[in-house]
Amino acid sequence: MVTLADLRTFAKYHLVRRVVDHPAPETELGIAPLDYDPDAYVAQIRSYAERSFDVSTLDEVAYRDRRFPILAVRRAHRDARKRLLVLAGVHGNEHAGLLAVPEILDAFDEAALPIELCVVTPVNPVGAAYFSRYNALGFDINRDFSRFETPEARAVRRVADRMRPDFLVALHEGPQDATFLFTNRCVPDDLSMRVLRVMSDAGTVLAARDYFGRTLDPPGHAPMSRSMWLLCALWAHTLSMMATSMWANERGLPEITLESSWRHPDRSVRVRGHTALVMAVARELATAA
Repeated sequence: MVTLADLRTFAKYHLVRRVVDHPAPETELGIAPLDYDPDAYVAQIRSYAERSFDVSTLDEVAYRDRRFPILAVRRAHRDARKRLLVLAGVHGNEHAGLLAVPEILDAFDEAALPIELCVVTPVNPVGAAYFSRYNALGFDINRDFSRFETPEARAVRRVADRMRPDFLVALHEGPQDATFLFTNRCVPDDLSMRVLRVMSDAGTVLAARDYFGRTLDPPGHAPMSRSMWLLCALWAHTLSMMATSMWANERGLPEITLESSWRHPDRSVRVRGHTALVMAVARELATAA
């Protein structure tokens, strides 16, 4: 039975762009914290400049007399015909995607795939530092891909406009019991099935239900149905709220949003699927090229 508390939580997460006026820490819905240190993380990501990656600062977000960088890590290939854009840390309290980035870069370096990769991380640096879903001003960045009022959403848009990626992967977490993928209407179902098999073979447990309680058949796959697309369009038209999946869909850009379970306390369990997904998509693009 749906309770008043359930309705309030739904409204907070899905009907309001600016929930608070600061990066309020989020501990609701059983989020298990991981060992994320913002300064150590930025230093680690910057160190990839020594390994033939191009690491640049897209923007800096000021909060409490500090400036928090949004980084872009790029690796080009002379034979690249396809481009993959990865977003990590859009919601700052979803740390698994952030912690997967070094593993992704290591795997990409070793695979030497003929595609161009760009990882934007952390998209929400203040939220990541303060274990908050929200940015420095209390905005949910993943509701701002219609108005683009936040510097973080604008930074992502600049990268996409410049790079013109062939595929977008957004790394997220949620309160469900296992991992699943939201796919927009530009992602072919057969590609989703291949990617899910790779993830499962790598040890990722796929969810039977998403966090709305919908049954996923096959497990792990939550495609954007026509009814969901219409709901997202209504959401954007009435509330001026849009997530990256719909924004990408309007650009004709295939996007997969991975949702691992933030309930699990084991870092490796939560990170594994993120790395497997990005590398699976990268290999799909390399084969298509």
